[in-house]
Amino acid sequence: MNGTMRAAVLHAPGPPDSFTIEAVPVPVPGPDEVLIEVGACGVSYRDVVERNGTYRRDTEFPAILGLEISGTVVEAGADVVDLKIGDTICTKAFISCGRCRLCRSGRETTCRRRRPVKGGYAQYVALAQDACVAFPKGLAFETMCSVGPGAGVALNAVRDTARVTIGDTVLVTGATGGVGVPSVQIARAAGARVIAVSRSEAKADFLREIGADDVIIAGDGENFAGQVKAITDGAGVDVVIDNVGSRVFNACFDSLAVHGRYAIVGQLFGEEVSINPARIFFKRAAILGVGSVSRAQLADAIDLVARGIVTPRVDTILPLEEVARAHEIVEGGAAAGRVVLKP
Repeated sequence: MNGTMRAAVLHAPGPPDSFTIEAVPVPVPGPDEVLIEVGACGVSYRDVVERNGTYRRDTEFPAILGLEISGTVVEAGADVVDLKIGDTICTKAFISCGRCRLCRSGRETTCRRRRPVKGGYAQYVALAQDACVAFPKGLAFETMCSVGPGAGVALNAVRDTARVTIGDTVLVTGATGGVGVPSVQIARAAGARVIAVSRSEAKADFLREIGADDVIIAGDGENFAGQVKAITDGAGVDVVIDNVGSRVFNACFDSLAVHGRYAIVGQLFGEEVSINPARIFFKRAAILGVGSVSRAQLADAIDLVARGIVTPRVDTILPLEEVARAHEIVEGGAAAGRVVLKP
C-alpha cells in the first residue's frame, strides 16, 4: 500500500501537547510482518513515561508511540504463516525472536532480542507476526486493543506466576487499573476469595460488581494489613497481586499468610523498599516477578474476553487529534478503565 497516513508524531520528550499530527508514509511490511489498519490504540502508562522522557530504553525520535493496538490485517509478508488478510488482531507489548534459549523454553517475554511494539498512534502500522494474535470478528476494537497489556498480564500474574487455585484468598492492589480489574475477575473465576484495594471510595461498588468479595479503601502509604487480617480472621492472604509497588509493599507483605505468594506486577513510583530477609524465610514467602504477556497467554486472555469471564472496561474514546488530552487523563490517573485513541 503506497501513500501517506495521519500519525501523532513525537519529535522530543515533553508535555502532552508535544505531539503533532502529521502526514507520514504508510509503512511497508517486511517478509515476516503484517500491515495493520489500526482500529483502536490504547494509551498506556508506558506511552506516558516515554513521552515525558522518564522511560528511555529503546526510544528514538521522531517516534510514533502506541503499543496497545487492535486492527485489521490488510497486507501480509511472504513469510507470514499465522495471519491472513482480513484477520482482526490485537498485540502484545514486545516482539520476540522465537529462536533463542529463552523463547524456546517458554520464556519469550524475556527474549534476549525482544523489541518493543510501537506505532499505534497512526492509521497503519507494520508489525512482526509474533506481536499479533487474531481475535474473533465482532469484538470491538476499542475493547480488544488493551487485552494483552491488561487481561493478558493479569492472566500471567494470577494463573501462571502466582498459581491461584480454588480456596485461595487473593489481595489485589491497584484493583481499578488496567491489570487490576482483570486480576479481580480472573482470580474470582479461579475460585478464589478476592480482596480488592483501591484509593477511591466511589469505585467500591464497581469492584464488588466485578467479583471482589471485600474492598479496602486506603490512601498512599497507608498500611491496610490490619484490615486484611480482620477480614481473614488473622490468617492473611495466600496471594498478593501487586499492581502498585513500593508504596504498598510493607502493607502487602504484612498481609501475606504463611507460605504466601507475592506477585509483583507494577512499580508506579521511584521509591525503593527495604526488608529484613528473615521476614521472608520466617513467613516461607515467595516473592515473584511478573513480566509481560506471551502469545499463548494473550490467546487465552482473548478467549476469556470472548466468553465474558473478563470484561475490559473502556473509560474514554478519543480521536487521534486529541492525543494530548488522552495523555493528560492517563498521566493524571483520572480514568476508571482504559483510554483509547481512534485513528
